[in-house]
Amino acid sequence: MAEKIVQIDHVTKKYKERTVLDDVSLSIWTGDIIGLLGGNGAGKTTLMRAIAGSIPVDSGEISFSGERRTQDVGTLIENPNIYTDMSGIENLRYFGRLFGVEDEAVYESLLHQMGLAEAGKKLAGRYSLGMKQRLGIAVAMLGDPRLLILDEPLNGLDVQGMQDLEERLWAMHEDRSIGILISSHVIGELVKLCNRYLVMDHGRICMEYTREELLQQAGSEEAVEDYIITRFQKTT
Repeated sequence: MAEKIVQIDHVTKKYKERTVLDDVSLSIWTGDIIGLLGGNGAGKTTLMRAIAGSIPVDSGEISFSGERRTQDVGTLIENPNIYTDMSGIENLRYFGRLFGVEDEAVYESLLHQMGLAEAGKKLAGRYSLGMKQRLGIAVAMLGDPRLLILDEPLNGLDVQGMQDLEERLWAMHEDRSIGILISSHVIGELVKLCNRYLVMDHGRICMEYTREELLQQAGSEEAVEDYIITRFQKTT
């Protein structure tokens, strides 16, 4: 049975006179893989940072399992949090100490789960972009979070790289019973991964779909991107 991970209630965030989150409410459950869509400046990254606890909100409430805490969240926002002059396993050891996780078996398991077992001793600076993204996700998972937040992890990846990352995220979601909140401009790829979709504009959630609702209204996976763009334009 799915359990609620986080509850966001009427969250507002302003930068000077600009409202970047406008009365946002949302529940995220362990069964969720949520695709967060919207144009530049829609508020996606700000919402992710607010949930992760890296920025304060001006009003509203973000609560984890009924308590105020953020250790249940692993994040990869903007760039992977890795050191390129360290190997993959050395990165996990370094960040593992910060998380209080000093278990070689955990490091090896995360490398294996992200398809980096054979590259664990190679310098991260020699990794492909997709490998760096997967190492960044392994680092984010060190604290065994219940929610993984990923901001544009598919950017710059080729088709094979996107498919590989999607498959590994799905397997991790199933294996660890975690929720995933993921943003991307590559709408067609998110359709293959997510079971819920939120579209943001001007700091608000203006559309929300389950996977079944989206496919039913769009007609097919191939038509989803055009459908979202058309519907989004009508709401703005």
